Amino acid sequence: MIIFSRPNITLLKNNYRYSKALFYLLLFSTFLAQAKTHHPVPTKHIVYAGTERESYSIKLLKHVLSYDEKTHYQLSAFGKYLPKMREFNLLGKRNGIDVVIGGATIEREQLALPIRFPILQGLYGWRIALVHKENKNILRDINNLSDFKKLRALQFHTWSDSETLRLNNIKLVKGTDIKGLYFMLDNKRADYFLRSVLEIDGDLARHRHLAIEKEASTLVWYPKAVYFYVGNNQPSLAKSIKTGLELALKDGSFKKLFMSYYGEIISTLQKEHRQVFKLTNPLLSPLTPLERPELWLDLSPANKVNN
Repeated sequence: MIIFSRPNITLLKNNYRYSKALFYLLLFSTFLAQAKTHHPVPTKHIVYAGTERESYSIKLLKHVLSYDEKTHYQLSAFGKYLPKMREFNLLGKRNGIDVVIGGATIEREQLALPIRFPILQGLYGWRIALVHKENKNILRDINNLSDFKKLRALQFHTWSDSETLRLNNIKLVKGTDIKGLYFMLDNKRADYFLRSVLEIDGDLARHRHLAIEKEASTLVWYPKAVYFYVGNNQPSLAKSIKTGLELALKDGSFKKLFMSYYGEIISTLQKEHRQVFKLTNPLLSPLTPLERPELWLDLSPANKVNN
């Protein structure tokens, strides 16, 4: 005799509910996958000032924008070089420029949104003196700032550096022709001509025919920041750049890129153990992040700093 057991109604109901829930879960997952497929991360076209190039600043800009997971940024160059203030006037404008790389000044920070992160770690503010070959030891025996300020510094008349040095009570000899400054030094019209450690070797290469050379014992420093700037109407872009810079600093990729470009210069200067004369820069905004030492490079050897 075959005995048929009564089905467990409760178990059947539970299995049905489970199957139904699983069906709707799979259906919802399929919907999300399709939604993701049909709604990709939006692409935003960004124009940076100048011409197409693979410089440190442009590579850094591309890198920091890659951290933004909500927007895919596509970069291209404006296509030609313009005077810096013209670039600032085009920031955020239709068919204009989205990002300008420039030195930090109060005026520029009033014209645009600065991302207050010194992308060169202040390296541009470290200066070496060009001197006449007959005066190559002019700074070697000077060990205090007062005596240093008695010498005459050569400068171009409209450069912000001229005003910075003047405000530090440095005696200035000004010229109105940039190329002519080197000839003025060759003729001993001034005692020295400060050039950034990023510029000085190129300067010497272009003026080998003159009796000038790189002074060997001294560095002069005053804080100089180079920022990314965006238009005042582009706060989301400013946030993306700022966030990316901080993340790159944190994960070490900022330092890796920076050192790949400037590590050799930094290593050479550190080995030379130059004395340092430190000046102030009253032209900087009080919002400059000088209180964050991790953003600034210090080339000062121990016991050789003259404030």
